[in-house]
Order: sequence, then structure tokens, then C-alpha cells
Amino acid sequence: MDRLRLALLLALIIAFARYVAVVFFIHPFGDDFSYAVAGMHTELLPRLWDEYQLWNGRWASNPLVLRGPLVLGLEQGLWVYRLVPIALLALTWAGGHAMIRSFTTGLSRMDAFIGASLLLLISIHLMPDPGEGIYWYTGAISYLLPSALTWFVLSIWVKAWREGWRISRRRVLLVALLSTFIAGCNELHMVFMVLLHAALIAWRWRQARALDCGLLFVMGAVAVAATVMLLAPGNAGRAGQFPMRHDLLRTLGWGGVQTGRFLATWLLSPVLLLSSVLFLAGWDWIKLHASWSGDARLPSPLPFAIAIVTLIFIAMALPYWATGLLGQHRTVNATLFLFLPLWFILLASVRTSWRFAWPPLSARFGSVAWALLFTGVLFTGGGGRVTSDLLSGRLTAFNQQVTARYSMITVARDRGDARVALPALLDTPWTVHYFDAGADPAGWVNRSIAYYFQADTMEVVVEP
Repeated sequence: MDRLRLALLLALIIAFARYVAVVFFIHPFGDDFSYAVAGMHTELLPRLWDEYQLWNGRWASNPLVLRGPLVLGLEQGLWVYRLVPIALLALTWAGGHAMIRSFTTGLSRMDAFIGASLLLLISIHLMPDPGEGIYWYTGAISYLLPSALTWFVLSIWVKAWREGWRISRRRVLLVALLSTFIAGCNELHMVFMVLLHAALIAWRWRQARALDCGLLFVMGAVAVAATVMLLAPGNAGRAGQFPMRHDLLRTLGWGGVQTGRFLATWLLSPVLLLSSVLFLAGWDWIKLHASWSGDARLPSPLPFAIAIVTLIFIAMALPYWATGLLGQHRTVNATLFLFLPLWFILLASVRTSWRFAWPPLSARFGSVAWALLFTGVLFTGGGGRVTSDLLSGRLTAFNQQVTARYSMITVARDRGDARVALPALLDTPWTVHYFDAGADPAGWVNRSIAYYFQADTMEVVVEP
């Protein structure tokens, strides 16, 4: 192992250690408690039917949130709750590794490991809200899990493309199962799966005037899954809470504004800029060491550029159409996991289509660029805020404050108090997205906390 690879491994360990360390300070909130209460007091199938009839059609993710770690009780469930982000990050890394392997069959194990780790690291660094994206169980199960599985789906189709669209029935069945599950997790991934397979079918038809049975079978399965979600009566009830929904001009206008905002934010990120420069400069090395043979079949950059802008616009416009608001950043987080693969494929297309002299990647330039890249990961943007939350003690203080609240609720319940007033959280860390209870004891978060701690008649409030 040469010095550069050893340095990269050390830097990756340090970078990921921060995100793993955060899990020891996180706590459930909001929907976590309400779904846990529902899971603890109702049978699964009747409750799933109620969700479908009254709230949403997420038939794939709803069983997982209704049977989340908190149904074990806080003492046991909290530790399982904290292990889930690590498991999801590991699964996402495995999806990235499979995707890189599908593109680059000759890459060494070490280089594939580094490549997958870098892809995941850049993804979580660019997240506008890692608290929602990684550390909040309900959000992560609904959005990060299908994002990780989407990378596996992409790896299967890339492998089929490289092998002349030859794909076994077993792989067709696997990708159909994965795609339908992904489409059943949330509305955004449902749209992504439909568009992905429609685009693949259109590409195959334009390329060879062929309609592959495998692609059509998967598209049919995804269409069924999407139909089940769209026909859920609960969608109307949930949408009824948003009076600004279904405003076409608002959707187009704000969808366009948010598309420009996040596209500019990501592309101007020092981390993505340096990663792109290293990728472009190292393309000749990638082709030499990775058995890349797709130059002749890789489309020009324009379709990928159009796909990126379209993808982001759909992800921004969908919440505005459904609610009139961008809302939480979980949909933006999820979009990154399709944007980044498309971005690096776009760069590969640029290198193979625009044939002019690219500067070689010298050893000195490479060392400096890698050093700057990891400096950016550790100290700028979202990664810098994670580092700050850990080193400043904000995460430790947050953990202590929430743990003290649990004790206050338990003591008040055991004494038979009619009311407990919890102190407001001070200096909440950026890394943790915590949707807190309020001063109204009848608020749904307040009641969910009371129900979870088996203090049904006690009022729980948070002091201003």
C-alpha cells in the first residue's frame, strides 16, 4: 500500500468517525414517539390499514416505523435507535461499492473501498440536514434506506448495460423487488423509480429499437407499487392540512428557485469542486486501472446535464405541489444520492467526449488536492458543523439535557403529578434535527411524549 492510499484511509477513518460518534448523543423525537405509541398499542396489520386510509400510502416504510426500536421501551430501544444510523450508513456504503464495481470491474479492492467511502462521505457532507437524513429514525427509514437501495438498483442496471443488456431472470426479479420496495417508501422515491425505468426503456428504444422484457417487467412492478401508493385514501386527508397545495404557478416558480439554490450550493461546495477536479484529472488513471470500456457507448454530456436539472427540479417541485412548501430537507437529502452518481457520470462523459489535452495528475498536485479535500470535509460546510458540534461539547450538553428530561417525566409520573414543565433546550447542535414539544400540553408532540412514558393524563409542556 503506497503512502497516498494509507493517508486516504486514515483521513476517511477520521472523517467517518465523527459521524459515528454523533450517534451516541442522538435522541428520538416527534414522529418517533407517536409511531412508537401506535406500534406498542395496536396490532400491525390493522394499524397499517388505518395509515393507508387516513394518512399516507407508504406501504413499505410504514411497517418499519410502526415497529421501530422504541417499541422495546426507552432503556433498550434507545441503544437500538442509535445503532440504526450506523447500519444504514453501512448499507449505503455497500450500495456505493456495488455501483462503483459495476462501472469499474478492474479496480482493486482497496481502490474500490476508497471510492465507495469517498462517494458516501461527499453525499453526507453535502446534506443540508444530516439530522433528518441520518439520525432521525423515522426520516432515515423513509428516505435514507430507499436511497441506499437505489444505489444497488443502479449497480444492477449499469452491469446490464456494460454486458450488452444481458441480465439473468434472478437479477431481474431482484431489481424488481428492490425497485418496488423503494417506490413504496415515500412519494419522492416512487417518482424516482418510475422516471428511472421509463428513461431506461426510452434509452434502449432509441439506442437499439429494442424493448427488453426484463426492463418492462420491472417497470410494470414499479407501476403497480406506485399505483398502490397513489390510490391511498389517506393521501387526501394528509394533503388537507396544507391549504397552499396544488398551486401550479407557485410550484413552478419556487421549484425553479430551489433548484437553482441547491444546484449552486452543491456545485460551489469546495468539497465537490475538488472532488470533480481530481476525478477529471485522474480519468486516464481510472481507465487504465479500472478496465473501463464504456467510452464508445457513453452518451454525450448534454443528456446527463438535462437529467440532473430535471431530477432536482422534480424533487423541489413535488413538495410544493403537495403542500405549497419545501418543508423539511429530507427530500433534498435523498436527491443527493441520485445527483452525485449522475454528476460523476457527467464528468466521465465530458472527459470522453471533449477530446482536448487535460493536465496530468502529478504526484504533488494530487497530494495537495487530497489534503485540501479532507480539510474541506472536516472544517467547511456541513462537515465543519459536525466537527464543531463534537469539539464544542454541544452534542454532549444536548444529550445531558434530554436525558434529564426523561428523568423529570418519569419522576413526575410516578408521583402522580398532573403537570410537568420541562426546561427549554439550550444551544441545540446543528447536527441533530430535534423537533421539540411546545408550551401547549395538547400539542401532538407533547401528547406523544406523555403517552410514550405511560403518563396519559399528565400534561407535558416545555417552558419558553
